[in-house]
Amino acid sequence: MFLDIKSEIKKVYHNRLLETEKQVEEFEQALKNIYEYDEVSIIKDLMLAFDDNTENHEVMFNLVHTIEHLYKNKIEEGLKLIANSVPIIIDYGREWIEILHYRILNHPQVRMIYAKVLRDIDIKARNIIKDLLEDIKREDPELFSDSVDEVLGSI
Repeated sequence: MFLDIKSEIKKVYHNRLLETEKQVEEFEQALKNIYEYDEVSIIKDLMLAFDDNTENHEVMFNLVHTIEHLYKNKIEEGLKLIANSVPIIIDYGREWIEILHYRILNHPQVRMIYAKVLRDIDIKARNIIKDLLEDIKREDPELFSDSVDEVLGSI
C-alpha cells in the first residue's frame, strides 16, 4: 500500500484545532499512519501543527508522542528539525513547544544531544530556545534548573 505522506501531514495540520469529532478522527488516523511511516524528515512539517488553541489537549499529545517516535532512532537529526522549527511556531504553539522541551530535558542522553544540536543551529533560533529554556527553569526550578543549566552550559 502506498501512503501519500504529504496528504497525511495536511490532514494533521488542517484538523489541528480538534473542534469536532470528525477532526479528531482524521487527526488521529493521520498520526497513526505517520507513526507507522516512521520517517524522521517529516518532523519539521508536523511541528507546524502545534497550536495552543486546540480544543483537545489529550489528542494533541499524540502529536508529541509521534514526533518522539520519529526521532528515536535518529535523535540528532530529529532534534535539529525540532530546534529549527521553534522560531516558526513559537508565537502560536508555545505551550506545545514547552511540553516537547520538558520531555527533552527529562532524558539525559537526549538532553546532551540537544545541547550539541543547539551549538550548530542558527543564532536566532538558538536565542529563542535559550529564552524558552530560561522560562522553563523559572517556571519550575526544582524540576528543571539542573537540566536547563546543563544544556545552556554546553552551548
